[in-house]
Amino acid sequence: MKYFLVLLTLAVLSGCGTVTTLTNSDSEIASTLKRQNSGCVSVPRVYSGVAYNMCKLNSNGSSIYFSPMVGIYLVDSVFSAATDTIALPYTVYAQNEKGSLNL
Repeated sequence: MKYFLVLLTLAVLSGCGTVTTLTNSDSEIASTLKRQNSGCVSVPRVYSGVAYNMCKLNSNGSSIYFSPMVGIYLVDSVFSAATDTIALPYTVYAQNEKGSLNL
């Protein structure tokens, strides 16, 4: 049961916006959002998980607009906000050094 919970937690976190923006390269994040025809021009590094989810919701060419997906991204945004807050010291430093991620 313990291993199942660990695997479930890892599966849930793999889709988390914060984990995506902190573990993937800038080019991978940019290409993902471009592929989905996101209306975003850049993603700030501070609270990047929430911004990433909003960019995915703001995409023009994907089927993300159907209701279950909107709910999933909104719930994920709540968890991303909490995780982004924990990662704030690192992301403030990264924002200062690198600036926003330009798409």
